[in-house]
Amino acid sequence: MSLGGYRSPPAGPTSSSTQPTLVYQSASTAVYRLEDIGIKVLLAENPTEQQVLQLVHEQNVSSYLPPTCQKRHVIDVKGFKGDPAIHFTWVNGSTLAKWLHMARRRADVNITVRLRAAIAIVKTLADFHKAKVVYNNLSPDNIVLDTFDGSYIATFIDLSKAIILSNDTSNGGQVEKNAVEMDLHALGRILNALFDGERFDSNSSADESDDTSTEGEEHSYRRKRNKRQAQVEGFPTCLNAVISTLLLRKEGEETSEKYGNVKDVLSDLQVIATNPQIFLKALKVDDFTLHNRLNAPVDAFYGRQSEVSLLYHAFDSVNKHEGRPMVMSISGSPGTGKTFLVNQIRKPLQEANGYLIRGKFDRRARPDSIIFLALDNFFARLIDERRKNVQDLIQRIRHAVGPGCRVLMNSIPNLHRFMEGHLDDNSDGAVGSSASEHRWKYLLCKLVAAVSSKNEPLAIFFDDLQWADETSLEVIRMIITEPDIKYCLFLCTHRIEDKIPQHRMKTMFQTIQQQGVSVMSIKIGAIAKDTVNTMLSETLCLPPSLCSPLSSTIHNRTGGIILFVMNFLRSLNEDGLLWFNLSTRRWEYDIVGIQQKEVSADVVQHMSQRMTRLPRSMQFGLKLCSCLGASFDVNALRKGGPANEFDVEEFLPFSIESGFLREDGQRRYSWAHDQVQQAAYALIPVGKRESFHLLLGSRMFMRTPAEELTNIIFTVVVNMNHGIGQLKTLAQFHEVARLNLKAGKKAMTLSSFDSAAKYLLVGVSLIKEESWNSEYELSLELHDTVCEALFVIGDWEKLLPNIQEPLQKARCFDDKLNTYHTLVRYLKATGDLRGAIEKCKHVVSELGDDFPDQIDEALFREETRRVEQLLKDKSEAELISLPKMTDERKIASMQFLNHALSSAFAAEPMLAPVLTFRMVSLSVECGVCEISATAFAGYGSWLVSAYKSDFEGGYRMGHVAIELKNRLRYEEGIPRIHALVYGFINIWRTPFQASLPKHLEAYDAGNFSGDVEFTLSNLYMHGVNSLYGCGDNLRDVDSTTRVYIQRCKQSGQSFLGKFICVIHEVALKLMGSSEKSYASFYDTTEERMFIDGREQSKISLCRFILFKRKYVAFFLGQMHAAADFFELGLSFPIGGNGRLVNIIVGVFIDGLIAFYYARKRRSDENRWTEIGNGVLSLLEVWAKEGSDWNFSNKLFLLQAECFFLRGDERAALQKYNASIKSAQDHRFIHEEGLAHERLASFHDHYGRRSEALTCFNAAKRCYEHWGAQAVVQRVERTIAKLQR
Repeated sequence: MSLGGYRSPPAGPTSSSTQPTLVYQSASTAVYRLEDIGIKVLLAENPTEQQVLQLVHEQNVSSYLPPTCQKRHVIDVKGFKGDPAIHFTWVNGSTLAKWLHMARRRADVNITVRLRAAIAIVKTLADFHKAKVVYNNLSPDNIVLDTFDGSYIATFIDLSKAIILSNDTSNGGQVEKNAVEMDLHALGRILNALFDGERFDSNSSADESDDTSTEGEEHSYRRKRNKRQAQVEGFPTCLNAVISTLLLRKEGEETSEKYGNVKDVLSDLQVIATNPQIFLKALKVDDFTLHNRLNAPVDAFYGRQSEVSLLYHAFDSVNKHEGRPMVMSISGSPGTGKTFLVNQIRKPLQEANGYLIRGKFDRRARPDSIIFLALDNFFARLIDERRKNVQDLIQRIRHAVGPGCRVLMNSIPNLHRFMEGHLDDNSDGAVGSSASEHRWKYLLCKLVAAVSSKNEPLAIFFDDLQWADETSLEVIRMIITEPDIKYCLFLCTHRIEDKIPQHRMKTMFQTIQQQGVSVMSIKIGAIAKDTVNTMLSETLCLPPSLCSPLSSTIHNRTGGIILFVMNFLRSLNEDGLLWFNLSTRRWEYDIVGIQQKEVSADVVQHMSQRMTRLPRSMQFGLKLCSCLGASFDVNALRKGGPANEFDVEEFLPFSIESGFLREDGQRRYSWAHDQVQQAAYALIPVGKRESFHLLLGSRMFMRTPAEELTNIIFTVVVNMNHGIGQLKTLAQFHEVARLNLKAGKKAMTLSSFDSAAKYLLVGVSLIKEESWNSEYELSLELHDTVCEALFVIGDWEKLLPNIQEPLQKARCFDDKLNTYHTLVRYLKATGDLRGAIEKCKHVVSELGDDFPDQIDEALFREETRRVEQLLKDKSEAELISLPKMTDERKIASMQFLNHALSSAFAAEPMLAPVLTFRMVSLSVECGVCEISATAFAGYGSWLVSAYKSDFEGGYRMGHVAIELKNRLRYEEGIPRIHALVYGFINIWRTPFQASLPKHLEAYDAGNFSGDVEFTLSNLYMHGVNSLYGCGDNLRDVDSTTRVYIQRCKQSGQSFLGKFICVIHEVALKLMGSSEKSYASFYDTTEERMFIDGREQSKISLCRFILFKRKYVAFFLGQMHAAADFFELGLSFPIGGNGRLVNIIVGVFIDGLIAFYYARKRRSDENRWTEIGNGVLSLLEVWAKEGSDWNFSNKLFLLQAECFFLRGDERAALQKYNASIKSAQDHRFIHEEGLAHERLASFHDHYGRRSEALTCFNAAKRCYEHWGAQAVVQRVERTIAKLQR
């Protein structure tokens, strides 16, 4: 046999002769071997009938047992040299007795080898019992071990005492049970012999002593359980439990921990062999076991294999499918292990060199701080771990976020530490709170996009999402749907309880799906009974079968809720129903006592009851911690506790060992689960909670130096606010109000506006009527600040009453300006534009400046003349160098005129230019402020409008606006100024292509400053110019406009998003795609949008849709439809407003349509000719006074069409070629193709088929380069007709 690589000698000498060889002899039997045959002979001179029948019985048992049983196979019962004998097939190997003898002298026979031998023996016995045969003769001499395929095979050789069980159950099967128990007890003795007599650990070798159990040495089997040599420190507890449980049977001890069959013993040994790192650990008696304390795992994870597979599949999908992000929503009841499931993502993340960002929402914490805290902890870990190869990450963040790192510094201080030395030494200008809210959302998206990459994927985990507020959910939605974020898996867990509303999360996930991000939902429940058994088995290091009664009872009592299971297990240990027996060196339990134990059906109630049995000082510590939040540091605990009555250093280790708290590092602690915190909080009587909170907050406030108060201000204020009902005097009200103001202002600097509003509202509630006299500054500042916070979060219901208070009680008008500023913004935000204009009029008048009442033609001309006169003698340099405005009231007037201007564009269009004139006039007369740059840009856009068409004057004003913006460092104004200058003004003087990067620059700057409307307007203008003006490749237009629409949806700007959808639809149509952009992004149709726009007087949208239809129809050769859309568009005039690129191109297309129909000699030829000539005249002016780059190719093509109409063949040909060359030189590929196509039609008209084919093919190549496959197919059809 093989024994650690050693082959033992044969069982006896063999001979090539036919004479059998004597192998073994005793007083009653002899055993011979003849090659592969063995003979067992009775040596008695006169054998009794019983002895002979015993031989026959052995043959019967051998025949009864199936071939799969490893037993001695009896061939026959017949005489041998005149004596009764059985003939059997010889079994190769060594008896267990000899195996043990040799194993003692082998260094490589460690505990693992012995375990394999044990499994082989138990398996054979299990096969016997399965065949309803009790062996009844287990001894080392009756077991033969041999090896096969790296494992052991155990064969039972003496079947003389085996019992074939009957099917008679008349006695309740007690006889059969007794017989099986004899085998089980004997098996215990065998395993005892196999593992006994030596000290083992999982890596040790056998001790070379001679104390091996063999036949006749029965004393080794009869050792009492508490005398076994294996029960020493170092021997595996689990194996010890198997053996001692089997040996107990003969000793008559009754226990629930017993084996009912051999199959369970086999299963346990196989589990031990499969998990040696768990079950073959050396027993070490530590403080826990010495003091009978259960060291249960805090974050154990069991079961959930299918859920883990889904988790891994989602992560794999994110990394494979072009990095498209995915969301996994995991829901379940409290304590079901949602967080533990998500923690399994660490393994694939580590293998992929990825990152994990995790944030946990809490019902008592500031929800709008969680995302920042998650990122701060992430960068803290990167710093602490000193992870290698972070330079790529640093460069990605530097490129994507840049100076934004400084903006986020207050909210994510560790980001600044991480990027230290890698940022340019500049800072951004301060912006208003509402702007900064959008800015930090934008920067968070940029930051997350920078962290994730193909080589370093990212998982972001939002835990307990049910406690997130609206703002946090909105930020999470923005991050998840951010188009720049790739290779990121978002994991969201949330609790399902009747008392917790689910609609906010459901709405968020639905919106995310609508925006094209996949959401996978998993609902997890209680763990199964066998999973509880596995968990207890590994925790207690007991075999699974012996844990089964305990796990079954615990599962029934806890419902399989894993948090309840672990806490119930700890309570059993604390109540003495589960203990570590130092004598037997194993965990034992009182199953009867456990079954009778009263248990609350609620885990929180159960934990509270468990806590009430703790010492009073420990209970006080838990109460204190429950009021400090989900996490806290040791200093907060010291400051909040009573002096000399509470030992923090004793409390913290005890709470960690008890599974209540966990240490997060750097003396910070957090609750093991939020329900543990809830249970601790329940220890405080309801009637005493206010005073407990107030006392805690007061202690922390008084024990903290003023310069350090800001570090713990939130904890102090939260606890004081809980105890407001205990305040008595006005001075106390004011003190707590002042602390709430401090907390609110700090929250606003951290961009936590929801939390800020809550603190400030509490502070306002503490301001009484008399406070406006005794604490005027505090009262005014609280109201101003709370109005700002409420406006940012859009809580209009609470905003209005807080606006009225300072307007009524402020001592002077200047003290009301902040409130009016908020009020006007509120009116604009809620769509009351006329109301906003009226408030602005009131404020400007109070400030001493005129505000026009009604606009008529005379007033308009007078305002125009006045501003022109003021600017008449002013050069650009003089305007740019105007002195700064210093009069605070004039600056306020400019602000409110600007508010009115933004409202007037939509509500009172005639008022808008006049307000612009007034702002320019104030700037010239009183000096410039930041808003002056916007005023000059607005004035410039009016100059280039159809009303004036003063391209030179408009360009000058645009230049002044840009230079003023640079001089005054008005970064916040970039989106608005760039939209006006590069969207409306410069397109008349500089190449269309030059404006494209400026719009993208404005988009980035706008996100940084927070001007959402004009930020996205720049994307819209970029899309318009890219498609219609520059003729960029349509595939690029398709991909960029998809992103732009997503960004509009992200920011809730559906109106602009639908405008960009129109651009996208043009690209799709010309590409030949059947996709409908409106349906994809807004679940609507173009016709529905047009009808709604007409009914709601959204003239610009209707005009934009009609131009789209006209443009597409024209390029697809559908000239009748193009003409119809031209006619319909006349109902939506442009007026005197500014003109974007699409308006310019639309006029050009109108001219081509007009000349086309004029050539058809229809009854209305003269009308079409007049329209064409009118457009031609416009283009001549534009090309002469505006940009030759943008207009020359268009002018040449219209001139060619005009000459074609007139029949001037030579002049037409010259202009066609000039148009083609100009379009080539200026990179307008789409209009180059158009010129080639019009020239081809010209040649075809005059019968020059060859020249026509050449030009059509040139047009086709241009359209192919443009990506307009639908146009290419139309041209191909025309070519095919010509070639017939």
